Amino acid sequence: MSGRIPDSIDPHDWARTGRHVTGTLPLAGMERLCEGLEDTAGEVQIALAGQVLPGGRLVLAGSAACAVTVRCQRCLEPFTLNLEAPIQLGVLSHEGALAKLPAGYEPLICPAGQELSVAQLIEDELLLVLPDYPHHADGMCGATALPAQQAGERRPFAALASLRKNDPPGGHDD
Repeated sequence: MSGRIPDSIDPHDWARTGRHVTGTLPLAGMERLCEGLEDTAGEVQIALAGQVLPGGRLVLAGSAACAVTVRCQRCLEPFTLNLEAPIQLGVLSHEGALAKLPAGYEPLICPAGQELSVAQLIEDELLLVLPDYPHHADGMCGATALPAQQAGERRPFAALASLRKNDPPGGHDD
């Protein structure tokens, strides 16, 4: 299936029947993700497929990708960051089934027959790959190094030397 992403799915049913979808969702609809962005325009490209692994284990696999505008935490200028979130979820009915989680898959705990929001699922996966402190790639940032760092000098406690000179003889008045 291609095009329209469903609002919600029953992950157990999707996995059992091997359903799949590709399409897009608006970035602006993902409020938690948009809180850390400079611009909410754009779309998220999604591919999501259910399948049954050997042994009857149900999984959802796919990917979510988008370009977002964030503020560099080094130079404080906005820049475009490409997010790519692989989706590898083992569909479980309850926490007690964690031992049945296939290797390489993260748990998706959802009682059988319960629907979950596809947009929220995708948003969760994108939040996991969004860096806490985004910054330009090395060599691409407009931030300048401190003068001591530029010269290659590494004296992290040099500033303390001036404090010692101002210390009165006989120690502190503690």
